[in-house]
Amino acid sequence: MEELLRQGEDRDVVCGIAGTLDLQPGLGSAEELAAGMTDALAHRGPDDAGLFVDPPVVLGNRRLSILDLSAAGHQPMGSEDGNVWLTYNGEIYNYKELAQELRASGHRFRSQGDTEVVLHAYLEWGPDFLSRLNGMFAFALWDRRRQELFCARDRFGVKPFYYTVAGGRFRFASEIKALVLDPEVERRPNDARILDFLVRGLSDHTEETMFDGVYQLPPASSMTVGSRRVGRPTPWYKLESADLGDASASEIVRELLTDSVALRLRSDVPVGTLLSGGLDSSSVTVLASRLRRAQGAEPPESFTSRSRDPRIDESRYAKSVLEITGSRNHEILPDERGLLDELDLLLWYMDEPFHTATTYAHWKLMELTRDAGITVVLDGSGGDEAFVGYHGLLYPSVFFTLARQGRLHEMVRELVWRRRVNGVTLRRSASEAVRLALPHRARAFRRPAWVSPELPIPPRPLPARTLRSHQRLGIAVSPLPMHNREDDRSSMSFSLEMRNPFLDYRIIECGLGIKPQDLLRHGLSKWVLREAMHGILPEAVVERPDKQGFTSDDADWLRRGELGSELEAVFQSREFAARPYFRPDALVAVLAAHRAGGDFPFTLWRAYVVERWLRLFIDPPVFRPVDTRSPAVRVQDRVARYEKSRSATAGQ
Repeated sequence: MEELLRQGEDRDVVCGIAGTLDLQPGLGSAEELAAGMTDALAHRGPDDAGLFVDPPVVLGNRRLSILDLSAAGHQPMGSEDGNVWLTYNGEIYNYKELAQELRASGHRFRSQGDTEVVLHAYLEWGPDFLSRLNGMFAFALWDRRRQELFCARDRFGVKPFYYTVAGGRFRFASEIKALVLDPEVERRPNDARILDFLVRGLSDHTEETMFDGVYQLPPASSMTVGSRRVGRPTPWYKLESADLGDASASEIVRELLTDSVALRLRSDVPVGTLLSGGLDSSSVTVLASRLRRAQGAEPPESFTSRSRDPRIDESRYAKSVLEITGSRNHEILPDERGLLDELDLLLWYMDEPFHTATTYAHWKLMELTRDAGITVVLDGSGGDEAFVGYHGLLYPSVFFTLARQGRLHEMVRELVWRRRVNGVTLRRSASEAVRLALPHRARAFRRPAWVSPELPIPPRPLPARTLRSHQRLGIAVSPLPMHNREDDRSSMSFSLEMRNPFLDYRIIECGLGIKPQDLLRHGLSKWVLREAMHGILPEAVVERPDKQGFTSDDADWLRRGELGSELEAVFQSREFAARPYFRPDALVAVLAAHRAGGDFPFTLWRAYVVERWLRLFIDPPVFRPVDTRSPAVRVQDRVARYEKSRSATAGQ
């Protein structure tokens, strides 16, 4: 473990990637276009920029230096013979071990970072090298010998990769805005994905995005693009469950999580942690502090978002963690006025509508972290997916699984414990489990009254019933892909790298191999993680029965504040009435019901944020950058020059 912490020197970067590949001859130079796309990602990489031009391909890169701060990490990076070129975004945590193996096979390295390791791994093992990587990444690799662009994304989609085809060119980028800033890429809404978001709260669950014709490379997938063809994404990793045998699950979890945190502490720039007071973020914060103190270093600084509502404010739990770590803590208290003032800017960075106003609080927390001089931050994201922390999924699926296995005594026991700990009646718990057992068609879906009756509702994903199917659904479909997109945009908009120890694939596979009784016991979720952290975390955190995701005061803002008034004005506007998705009068009624004491913040927010997104990204005849602080403002000039040169070439 000490060796892991000493290995932090000379590693590479996270950044933004972009590029083009001509699918037909005679298109003219794409250098200006690719440079403009790269500029649009300047917030992801303010430390360096690079462009590689080798018709028919152009690769661009924006660099945020984390380790190997020298020019040796400049991208795009080429192999020694110049036949392979790479633009890469991410962190390979086991790059040193891979480099040692490659050196033993005769490879020589000019730098000390993970980017060059990716290059040499491809040269040694071909596309199969992906299975050897432990990290987060998205990249495009140009193989001049094959005249092919090889693109890939990490196992759980922590780092983004978007692409589209327009005007005979394949275009890719870390963010959608870099694609749609080009006037040649049409900005059309994808009605099916918008309705999925509005009705079911789903996003990032398919290859399609909310922009028609713009796609994302799925997590754990690769694709090859060559002359005149764009290959289909192909999975390179299959989600597996670890065989834990008779070993203590809690001891394995403690060992894996400690190792994962140690790997993610390696950095040549300041590292902090996000601390909500929940089990996951508290575990990461305390382990990071212990590892740092073991090296004689100060614990990482921590960052907390507070709420004015004592029912959802978790600061008392966060303070109990700080008493153990001694970390310097920074707090923020987001407000609705800031949300209203900065919503367009936040949407600009997010690219697509986001599921709750709480995302604003998370974004402001990223700003606070970067303003404190932190460049890398560790987060507890992924813990709920690994160990099924979402109560609405956990309890019914465990009860159903136990009943299916004939373990009725254990099922009844947990039903009773749930009533004692969480106050949920036996009738409700039993009905939830029975509902899972019903055939798919028997669980009819009612179209919400506020959705236009003229639009077909997309079919919902197949139901998940057993505990394992719920785990896999949360990881592969929802909510993890959505959370990863929002976390990436929130952090990278402030040139901040977020690392997620719980999303180490070893921990996810371990979670899939844990028995139901080790995930739910005595009415408490994530039992195995609680056991693993006993004696490490404060007892108040380990034994807290409530489950509360990262949240803010948005429900109250809608009920009593300016946000509710803003929504009412938007729902009654002429623009809103012209949309094909809504019944405005019905949404005004939902808002009135919420103000009267109902609980409909998600429904109201989704309708509102979709409308704001349409006005920002889709409606304007010319789409322009919102963040004038970013070099992205130069994109329009670059595109104009590119179009002018292309017209001149066509006229010759």
